[in-house]
Amino acid sequence: MHLQPKRPPGRADRKAAAYAAEIVRLRAEGYTYEAIREALGEVGITLSECALRREVRRHEKRTVGTASDVHPTPQVPPGPRLYVERPLTTGPPPSKDATGREIAAAFFDANPSNPLLPIKEKS
Repeated sequence: MHLQPKRPPGRADRKAAAYAAEIVRLRAEGYTYEAIREALGEVGITLSECALRREVRRHEKRTVGTASDVHPTPQVPPGPRLYVERPLTTGPPPSKDATGREIAAAFFDANPSNPLLPIKEKS
């Protein structure tokens, strides 16, 4: 036995749910949200432009969801890596008189934070 609800899916207090297909059709024809809102007002449904936008997005989400189920996207093999990860180098231990700033500068000189920049050659 399959249940067949009389209401469309979603919240019961969605005033424009019954007119969702008509809203999407008018929007596809080029009508503005304000013009669609006025047309709905003539049939006794008052709602905000934001609610209209939500109905259009819901409809698009449903159609996109079903289209992707019908046509699965092909699996693309991963491309070449954009950069090569480099291991952190420790370098010589800092002297006892080195400040925190000097220690940090030595670390970042040995380990650049941007992997796309070339490594500085030590002379």
